[in-house]
Amino acid sequence: MPHARLPAQEICMLSRVSLLAIGALALSACSLFPHHAKPDTTAAAPTPTAAPVHQTLMKSLVGDIRYELPQPLPADATLRVTLADVSRQGAPARTVSEERIQPVGASPVDFLISYDPADLRDGVDFAINVRLEQGDKLLAINDTRVSVLGRSGENGPVSITLKAVP
Repeated sequence: MPHARLPAQEICMLSRVSLLAIGALALSACSLFPHHAKPDTTAAAPTPTAAPVHQTLMKSLVGDIRYELPQPLPADATLRVTLADVSRQGAPARTVSEERIQPVGASPVDFLISYDPADLRDGVDFAINVRLEQGDKLLAINDTRVSVLGRSGENGPVSITLKAVP
């Protein structure tokens, strides 16, 4: 049985595709191994205040905020959503992350608050606090604790109801 011969053009194309596939495989394999460079002894020493460079994988918590006001919602109203460490009794809560939502839409308003998991390391109890404000004036607030993350909270989604401030 005679073998069919491929034209030179097809052989060249197959070679190129093979080389391209091998190159892509080699590059993807490089990302699997840690990269260690030799230190540059000619560079200036880093300052003592320089923080180490690392890549952080942020996480997020989602939910919705419900409110009912006795008056129409002002156009310049802002929702301030705070993730706080509330672990320490008798001490002020430590803010882990804060997001502002403006303009505020009709109730319910969806929110997403991002945080660095490394910021949670010292705490064991966390809560979401929400304030509906117009400038310095407080319009509504959540009056019950909304526990999240940590040992006693939800991982989301959470629903928060605000109470109008008289």
